[in-house]
Amino acid sequence: MKRALPLFILLLSIVSFLQAQTIQQCKNTCTIDKIVYETAFLGVQFGSPCDKESKTDKGVIIMKVIDDTAAASNGLQPYDLVLAIDGLEVNRRGDAIKAVKAYQPFDAVRFTILRDEKTLIKNITLGAKTTKVVQEEVCCDQAVSSLSKENISLYPNPAVSKLNIAFKQVVQGQYNIAVYMTNGVLVQQYDTQFTKGDLNETISVDKLEDGVYVLKITKDSNTYSNLFVVKRN
Repeated sequence: MKRALPLFILLLSIVSFLQAQTIQQCKNTCTIDKIVYETAFLGVQFGSPCDKESKTDKGVIIMKVIDDTAAASNGLQPYDLVLAIDGLEVNRRGDAIKAVKAYQPFDAVRFTILRDEKTLIKNITLGAKTTKVVQEEVCCDQAVSSLSKENISLYPNPAVSKLNIAFKQVVQGQYNIAVYMTNGVLVQQYDTQFTKGDLNETISVDKLEDGVYVLKITKDSNTYSNLFVVKRN
C-alpha cells in the first residue's frame, strides 16, 4: 500500500496538470456552479436484533422511516424486515448500513422486504444524504450542455402562480428568460444575472391564462426551450 501511494500521487498530479493545460488552451473560460450529491441515503433508521418481534432471526428491522426520503416515497414502513439488498442477505444493522453506503446517490437498488410474513420486492432509487454547490473552471465550449433538458427541471408543472427553474449546473453570467404562447406570441421576458451559488430561478405566471406555454432560456448563442402548463382548476 505504501508503494502504491507515491504512484497515486504522481497520477493525480498528472491529471491536475492536464486539466490546467486544457484550461490554459481555452480561448474563453467559464465558471460553472454545479450541485454535487454525496452519500447514498435510503431514509430509515435500522434497529438491532433485540428490536425484532418476528419469529425469524433473519433480516434487519426498520424502526423509523424518515419523511420525504426514498424510503418514505416507496412505501417502506416501521417494522419491515430488510432481508436482502440487491440479492445480498443482511442480518445485522451494520451490514445494512454499509450495503446502502456502497451505492451512489440515485442508484436503483432492489430491496427484499418481509412484512406481515409476506415477502415484497421494492426497487428503490436512493436519495442523497448531503448536497453542496461547487465551482469549476471549464472551457466555455464545454459548458454548452448546461442549457439542456437533462440539466434543467421545471416544477410544479402544471403551475398555478409560480414556475420554478432548477439547474444541476450553471455557467455564471447573464441569461434571458422568455415565455411564449404556443403560437409564438411573446408574453413575458426579462434578463437575469446568475452569480455564485445561483442554481434556481422563479418566474411569476399568475397573470397568464390557463394553457400551454413555451419557456425559452438564452445565454450568448445557446438556447433551451421546453413546454410548461398553467392550470388552476
